[in-house]
Amino acid sequence: MDKITAIDSIDNITLQRVLSSTKLTDNQKAEFIRKNSAEIKNLTKTEISKSEFLQMMRSRPLVRLRPLKNSFTKKGDTILLAEALEIPEKDVKKYINSIIETNFEIHNTQDKDNIEKVKTYVYRHGTKDQVVRFLEYELSDVKTMLTKLYKTLEDNSGGLADYFSRPIHRMDNNTLRKLYSTIDKSLRNSLNAGYINAEECNSHSQWALVRIYQIQNNSKLIRAYEVYKDLTD
Repeated sequence: MDKITAIDSIDNITLQRVLSSTKLTDNQKAEFIRKNSAEIKNLTKTEISKSEFLQMMRSRPLVRLRPLKNSFTKKGDTILLAEALEIPEKDVKKYINSIIETNFEIHNTQDKDNIEKVKTYVYRHGTKDQVVRFLEYELSDVKTMLTKLYKTLEDNSGGLADYFSRPIHRMDNNTLRKLYSTIDKSLRNSLNAGYINAEECNSHSQWALVRIYQIQNNSKLIRAYEVYKDLTD
């Protein structure tokens, strides 16, 4: 963006890209804000869409061995989630718990979008039990569960694997059992619904078990490296 102009329509993604750009100077960014002040002001009056929220989360990477940096990122993410849900920041934890306590039984489209926003946040900063419950929700659609299963267990996907890649979220054996039980149950549901056959069900179940052990062992190795680094610094 060599020339700053006023534009007819702006969304949160565009604003985020401009403000985080390394190609624009601070003066250019300030000029962009001035020329589009009316549109930017209107953004604060509308709810952040699911795609906008996901884009903003992707712009805020977490670092495996930087707990202090991540704690500041969590604070910012909590503020973003509160704005996306149009609730006070202090009510974010209560809102997450309310979704889980009502077993995700929310039927209109907007609330489903809100669940997706919360899921993104939980996979970054939630408790282990919250992660297990949101995994269960994510895999509840028998038509899409297989695709979602493989994606969430990929590295750098913003899913389960990334959550447990950080030392603060080490996977204990009890959590491993809960995760595998949730995945195996979802595969059986897909089998019973006719979307996969018995051989596929067993194959995917075995792959998932191996993959979860890999993620747990990676977490242990990361933690061991962190302890070694502290001792040798």
